[in-house]
Amino acid sequence: MKKLLVLLFLVAQPFFAFAQSGRANISEKIDTTNLNLKTLGEQITATDDTDYKKASTLLSWVSNRLEWVATDYKRRTVKEILERGAGNCYDLAQVYVEIVKAMDIKTRSIAEVNLSRLHPERQGQAEQLVKEKGARYSLFGARHNDHRWLEVYDDTSGKWLPVDPTMNVIGVEQWVKARLGFGKRITIDPAISDDMIAPFAVFVTGARSDSMVDNRSMYYMVEQFDRVYNNELSKLPSWSKWVASIALLSEHAKLAFEGRENLHLYTTQIAELDTIYQDLKNEYLKSQEKRK
Repeated sequence: MKKLLVLLFLVAQPFFAFAQSGRANISEKIDTTNLNLKTLGEQITATDDTDYKKASTLLSWVSNRLEWVATDYKRRTVKEILERGAGNCYDLAQVYVEIVKAMDIKTRSIAEVNLSRLHPERQGQAEQLVKEKGARYSLFGARHNDHRWLEVYDDTSGKWLPVDPTMNVIGVEQWVKARLGFGKRITIDPAISDDMIAPFAVFVTGARSDSMVDNRSMYYMVEQFDRVYNNELSKLPSWSKWVASIALLSEHAKLAFEGRENLHLYTTQIAELDTIYQDLKNEYLKSQEKRK
């Protein structure tokens, strides 16, 4: 049986809300009267014979039954989230991880920052929070936001497999196409994945949420991005700029997560990343047209 490690990515959500789509079972009430997460997990995955299949089934169960809502900055227990039937990405990931932990699958945390579509109203809110609470609140702004998801490690293949309960995405191929892809983004909530144009920082976190112990940005946004596109991206003119921008911004995002730097100081560079991404997309699409 495959052994899996699960990597939880944590994130504060933006202030705006999206219309939900694709969550098939959000009207179902979850009975939490005698909640036992191990029993619940075993019931959900009763027909699965590998840990990977269990992870996939649990992902579908969580993603389809909990509605995504913008953060209200309240921390809730798994029982409270299930009773509410909704939560931000942190909440959805928390439910998933706690069920997985109850089934004796180890977990660890990760943090992400992404380039987003322009939301001018968010910048003022973020700047005020930075003044009141510190640099960590610079992790969101007019053109960027933080997001949280999971990653499962398959001990048989030695591969980390991303899992995002907010988007119902599992595996590198799905993740790259949903988070970085140039085509239609297939997720349970396309409005969310379309708003998050591209991640530029991904970290494994330590015991403390402000401790970044491993920078996974180059792995996901460079190595795997290129691989999923058949190593064609690295041949394009804008690729070197993309790589350099990911390297630069991920380091500053790390300092912001640790509360040591204001990420708003790099608003210009974040906006430039959007231009680089669009150039890369156009170059790739043109290269494919020439092959027809």
